[in-house]
Amino acid sequence: MAPLIYVINLDRDAERMASIRANLEALGLAFERLPAVMGKDVPEWEKLVDLPAYAWRNRLDSPRAGEVGCYLSHLKAMETFLRTDAPWCVILEDDVEVLPACAEVLRSLAEKDDWDLVKLFNFHSGMPVTKRALAGGHRLVAHLTRTTSSAAYAVNRRAAESLLKSMRPISEQVDHALDRPWETGLRTRGIRPMPVVLAPVAHTTSTIGYQDRSQARRTLGKSLKLFLARAKKEISRFGYGLFDAVR
Repeated sequence: MAPLIYVINLDRDAERMASIRANLEALGLAFERLPAVMGKDVPEWEKLVDLPAYAWRNRLDSPRAGEVGCYLSHLKAMETFLRTDAPWCVILEDDVEVLPACAEVLRSLAEKDDWDLVKLFNFHSGMPVTKRALAGGHRLVAHLTRTTSSAAYAVNRRAAESLLKSMRPISEQVDHALDRPWETGLRTRGIRPMPVVLAPVAHTTSTIGYQDRSQARRTLGKSLKLFLARAKKEISRFGYGLFDAVR
């Protein structure tokens, strides 16, 4: 059974929607468009942020409205999924291109209950450790080091329920909040080679309000705090990754 596919798209981003619609329809993959959340239109969105935690974990002391909108859009997608009876779903941002091999990869994922969240695209290698073979020469992998991006991933019901709890309040950017398995206990995986890439529109069209960011100077104290926060995170990630790779 093919998974539900949700595409997060701002109403104003018609070019992005046209791109991914043509892509998915050409592959015969049914999907549902989810209108993205415009952060600046959310009343008192600042109250959704844990400011002390955010300042500790990030370069800036608070997120931009656009980042909050992106974050809330992913939570909306998971909430929409959980209102169905489906065992798992795929969540896509509108600036990706799904490769032809992806359909077979998704069918392979459904064969075993050995994952909770699977990144279909990510930045950074993550030091992948193979867990099992998938269709078409692809591999399901565990990561020992960080990977980033929330552009394309699959989640099952356990992951969606857990993330809807762990991701509130907002304390970091959405792709980082999705990837804290040492806290959530989720079996977070990746795919090699990746079955999703960034589409050309990712580089030529607008995003969810990200361009409204002003640059902030970091003090020595801020830089040190950020270094310590990230060091702690990566030590936790590596330790959990070793455990996860062999379990």
